[in-house]
Amino acid sequence: MDLNLPLCRRLRHICLVKKSLFFFAIFYYLLATCSSASENDQDIKNTKHKKQLIIANSKAWKPFSYIDTNGEAQGLLIDIWKEYARVNDVDVSFLLTDWNDSLQAVKAKEANVHAGLLWSEHRETYLDFLPGIVKIDTQLFFSSKLLGTDVRNYLESGRVGVVFAGYEETYMMKHYPKVKLIAFDNNELMLKSAFSGEIHAFVADFQVANFYLYTSQRPNQFSPVKHLYSGLIRPAVAEGQNRLRLELQHGFKQISAVDLERIQRKWIHVETVYPKYLLPMFFALILLLTAAYIFHLRRAVAHRTHELHQLNRELQRLASIDAMTNIYNRRYFIELLQQACDDNQTGLSLLLFDIDRFKSINDNFGHSVGDFIICAMVKTIKRQLPPEAVFGRIGGEEFCIFIQGLTPEQSQELAKRVQSSVTSSHYCQNNIRHAVSISLGAVYCEEANIDHQFLINQADHLMYIAKSMGRDCYQFNKL
Repeated sequence: MDLNLPLCRRLRHICLVKKSLFFFAIFYYLLATCSSASENDQDIKNTKHKKQLIIANSKAWKPFSYIDTNGEAQGLLIDIWKEYARVNDVDVSFLLTDWNDSLQAVKAKEANVHAGLLWSEHRETYLDFLPGIVKIDTQLFFSSKLLGTDVRNYLESGRVGVVFAGYEETYMMKHYPKVKLIAFDNNELMLKSAFSGEIHAFVADFQVANFYLYTSQRPNQFSPVKHLYSGLIRPAVAEGQNRLRLELQHGFKQISAVDLERIQRKWIHVETVYPKYLLPMFFALILLLTAAYIFHLRRAVAHRTHELHQLNRELQRLASIDAMTNIYNRRYFIELLQQACDDNQTGLSLLLFDIDRFKSINDNFGHSVGDFIICAMVKTIKRQLPPEAVFGRIGGEEFCIFIQGLTPEQSQELAKRVQSSVTSSHYCQNNIRHAVSISLGAVYCEEANIDHQFLINQADHLMYIAKSMGRDCYQFNKL
């Protein structure tokens, strides 16, 4: 500005400059306002055209999906779908409910997609699956009260908790049809029931069970005892939604492997879920279970071995005992006599006898009376025998006794005592007294390594001599 101009002209010039600046400011403000309004309109337009997805899943499937104390959706699958929304510029909202309800929501198209579940033939009938995004391992868990229990036997008759309409329920029904399944609407209800002691066994994904156990006050109350299956969690849409399935499949390819790894590490490898002491504790538990199993196995083997020994003894007894009289049968008696003869021992006494006129007893009174007399006579003779004597029934009414270590005099005395004990006894059946006698042949052998059949033949010959002398007597000979 020229300071030599008159003052009024200078003032007029200043006013013109100020007016120009004022109008320029108004013009710039209007231009900026229009630009901002245009951007807001574009944002509104973009929001209206942004794809909306409703994602269904369980409300109590930690760490995969659940509702926190603030009512917000949380979990590994929730974070993956939020990452999907970010990289694909879509809006997602979550419908978290009980497991079966989440399946029905997708089936009824109340939700666009299920966040993730295992494939099965039944689900394939109403869902179309995407590729897997997370691997799970499912196991059978036992409470501390059941540790040491035979898992195979328990799965034949025990009670096991499962989630209603979950893959584990279908798996157990197919592979262990005899087990009694207790179904719960979600994992949280099942674990609460387990912690309260209502159930002592349940099937759950290893990651899920660990999350609930190691964020509880009693992390050691339950332990995995049997791996059941592994699989991939796969998103799914209602059957026939091919366009949506292809869009989702393309969208998941936009998520980087680094981000997926970051999300999984956040939920699966956090210390609250897998504490530092878990690995050594797991190995200690495996050692404990192995030791318990070995101990149980040894006890079972010892018990079975004892049972087999008892069974073998019983079979041997049945094979060697005459069923009616409970003394040795012919086959086993002859075997024992042959062993005694082969042992090269001297002083062997053999007594052979039968019941006099036994056929007339059967004919006149019946075989039941005859059987009764045989059994009663055997009891009478047993009372005359020393413990080392071997007593056997070698025919219908024919019997034999051998004993070692007697003198000839003692052998003859034994023959006399056996024969006279039967004569002096009376056997009463149906108020009828029966007098019975026997004819007995006895031999005493001082020679070693004698043929057993020769002894039997000699005693049999002496018995028939006794019969020819009028019966009810004995004959004795020293070889």
